[in-house]
Amino acid sequence: MCLRTSELVDSLLAVLLHRHRQLGHVWRWRHRPVYRLLVDLSTMEERHVIITYRLDRATIQELCAQLEPDLMSAIRHPTGIPPQVQVLSVLHFLASGSFQTTVAIASGMSQPMFSNMLSRVLSALLKHMRSYIVFPQLEDLLTVKGDFCALGHIPNIIGAIDGTHVALVPPAGVNRCTETGRVTI
Repeated sequence: MCLRTSELVDSLLAVLLHRHRQLGHVWRWRHRPVYRLLVDLSTMEERHVIITYRLDRATIQELCAQLEPDLMSAIRHPTGIPPQVQVLSVLHFLASGSFQTTVAIASGMSQPMFSNMLSRVLSALLKHMRSYIVFPQLEDLLTVKGDFCALGHIPNIIGAIDGTHVALVPPAGVNRCTETGRVTI
């Protein structure tokens, strides 16, 4: 009986698979995600960096260096996502307010991969939050109020954001807003 090459290969694979199962080995074909580098911060114009990530290049590089030890543990194999790309993807997600799927596709990865990475980067950012977000102490409030009043002629201002609209959720137990704009509990 003459076997064709494909039949011979199939029968050899079947014998090998049967032999491995007898020995307690199980073959598993694992799909390892392959990351394709799509973003290179060094080639982008500074204006485009600020529009895309809401931070300048120097600040992003400093942030990447600071978060790198926390994010390197996430790279388990050579196709892992470099820490700089993780930070850039999350910064783009936070700056754009877009969906995870959209940012993941733009970053060259799957949505589940981006979701896992988002959790790791946000956890790393929380560890270093105090070095980037500073609220004035009680003794500094008068100075801050005076500086804002001198700058914009608006009294009683103690802070500002970059024009980003932030959705505020009222605390539990808040019933309604009065005509004067005050919240009643």
